[in-house]
Amino acid sequence: MKKIIPVFIFNLVFLFSAIGLSAQQIEVMDSIVLKNNFWNSKSVKISAVPVLLFAGSAATWGIRKDVREFRNRYLPTFRYHYDDYLQYAPVATVLGLNAAGVKGKHKMGRALVSYGFSAIIMASVVNTVKYTAKVERPDGSTRNSFPSGHTANSFMNATFLHKEYGQFRSPLYSVGAYTAATATAVGRELNNRHWISDVLAGAGVGILSTELGYVIADKIFKDHGEHIRIHNNPVPVQLKPSFIELRMGYAEALTQDLTKKENGMFAKSGFNFGLEGAWFFSKNIGLGGEFAFSSFPINDDQLNFNDPDIPMVSEGHYTQPMGIRYIHAGPYFSIPLPKNWFITAKLGAGTSTGAQGEVILKINEDYRDVFQTEELPYYRYKPENAFSWSVGAGIQKQIKRNIGIKAFISYFNSDNDFTLDIIDDINPNGTYVFKNVGMEKVRFDNLSFGLGLTAYLW
Repeated sequence: MKKIIPVFIFNLVFLFSAIGLSAQQIEVMDSIVLKNNFWNSKSVKISAVPVLLFAGSAATWGIRKDVREFRNRYLPTFRYHYDDYLQYAPVATVLGLNAAGVKGKHKMGRALVSYGFSAIIMASVVNTVKYTAKVERPDGSTRNSFPSGHTANSFMNATFLHKEYGQFRSPLYSVGAYTAATATAVGRELNNRHWISDVLAGAGVGILSTELGYVIADKIFKDHGEHIRIHNNPVPVQLKPSFIELRMGYAEALTQDLTKKENGMFAKSGFNFGLEGAWFFSKNIGLGGEFAFSSFPINDDQLNFNDPDIPMVSEGHYTQPMGIRYIHAGPYFSIPLPKNWFITAKLGAGTSTGAQGEVILKINEDYRDVFQTEELPYYRYKPENAFSWSVGAGIQKQIKRNIGIKAFISYFNSDNDFTLDIIDDINPNGTYVFKNVGMEKVRFDNLSFGLGLTAYLW
């Protein structure tokens, strides 16, 4: 399970679409009614989440190979094609509920017209970009990777279920719909069919396509074909900013253990992804926790091997990224400001562990038959658990009743013992035998900064 977590954390952004969108058009009580300004305009309401997903796609473009490295490192043989079928689950649910006599927001004729426009928009955008951009898939099979059509279709269908039943009957329909869409997006990555940037863009296209499809249908039908709203405000509104949040950003190593170049290996700027949430018992103070992951690609161009045979059998080498994952809990703070702005802060402590990694030799073609491989792990480092702590602050803007955007900065500190091994032998069955060459303490002292997508629970 621990090996699966680093891959899944990159995809949790989709789950926030479910939580935030599930209440996007529910009427708001007078205590938090927003003025008719830019943040409350219809265009912002229908485009806010897609724009954030498009921004996430752009931000992850440069690290998409690093994300794939995690997949190849921990789940190289994953081959389960549930994503080919799960993408249709939300629209099948809408049709099934209607067939069973459970009324949605609109009569079936109007709902299908909205869906038809959504599908046309989605298919047009996806296929136009796919065959114009011609991005190669991670598995190298074709050059039509960007954006992910499966993901776009699944999020289009999820938003369809959200609008017909999540807004009209219960937010749980929306949560289920976007969970299925999230699982589809995760499947596209785990099956090595798409990059992280592909699925983020696909999710944005899918959501925006349904929003635009409904705008067109509303212009055609106006008030015709609607069922009477069941609930005005099914979610109680409180002025306590409890939340769930996904953050994405860059990480800068601060300690010499990661940045010094004396041993020929040092860390580059990395990335940070985190999921966190807190329950506030007043408008200013709450308790919460976070699960986060930071990864630092390693520059090993100056690495020298003591073994004189290495240059003969190897045509190069590379080092897997140095990573750390951690779980923290502690107090959270929020100070409300005018016009729905907030200053936030947190202090957390808990446990952390580094990601096991290797220095891998690229074997010369003349020696591949001897070693029976094209790549050979030479050094290996294995991390131990350690105490860690973090502190952070942010500035947050509430853009919808249940959605906010946060700019954050966070400091993290831990000291982890790493066991260092070197290859000693290769068994006849092809397994590697390593011998221990010592232990080293690595200080993960880093600063991360970026953006967070917040789903309020009030």
